[in-house]
Amino acid sequence: MSSLLGAALIYKAGLGTSLLLQASAPTVGDTVWVSRTVPVPAGHTVRAPDWEPSDPIELLGRARVIVSGDSAEVAYPIVVWRPGQHRVELPGPLLLGPAGTVDSLRGEGIRLEVRSVLPSVPRDSALAPQPRAGIVERGVRSLLPAGLLWLLALAGLLPLHLWWRRRGKPVRAYPPALTADAHEPPLKRWADAGEYRAVANVATARLRTALAERVPAAHAGLDTERVLAELAAVRPEWPLDELGDLLRALDGVRFGVSPSATALELSHSTLELRDRLPPAAA
Repeated sequence: MSSLLGAALIYKAGLGTSLLLQASAPTVGDTVWVSRTVPVPAGHTVRAPDWEPSDPIELLGRARVIVSGDSAEVAYPIVVWRPGQHRVELPGPLLLGPAGTVDSLRGEGIRLEVRSVLPSVPRDSALAPQPRAGIVERGVRSLLPAGLLWLLALAGLLPLHLWWRRRGKPVRAYPPALTADAHEPPLKRWADAGEYRAVANVATARLRTALAERVPAAHAGLDTERVLAELAAVRPEWPLDELGDLLRALDGVRFGVSPSATALELSHSTLELRDRLPPAAA
């Protein structure tokens, strides 16, 4: 709107009179400041009351009060959405006295003319009557083409369907049976690739799991020496020396202390020793 460009129009209303400050009337959608000036007695303060104008007038923001000497100007920003002559009823300002008294002045009415933003059209520019249109022929609707297409589709698909039914029911395919070593990690390939620590980790985990299944107190959360102590207290008949040497050798490979080339041989030893251990008691 023009108020954003600094081209707002201002109308002032005095004691029952109105004054047009600009010769050109505002158009629909322009921001218009309507105001009135009232005298202010000594020691009083002017306040702008709330205002809710009726359609087609819309209030755009809060009122402003400008005090100059013994008078004050109360102005409201509005916009009018309908062209023509309009009477704007401004509310009466409030006078606040020094003793807390409140006086309300009576409202004032001003007349506002708003121009349309649409260009004026000469009367002779009306459209001339057009001659009568001819008769529009309607097309013929028939289901014959759709029926022929259905017959052709049925003639082509029926033999194919009968041939497909003669093939018999499809045989259900079962997944191949997994061998015992299907889930075993490829330790030999890891060892050939130089991943000796990975081989030692798998072998240690496999042996420690077997020990924990037979002796729950020797669980995987303990270190090697604590595991050997728990086994010595519960299963003294086991080959604890051989088991300790094997676990310590695996720890050496895992932590880079012992030679890594023996990781695959130690893994085979864990399998052999695991098979020699007696099963867990029922």
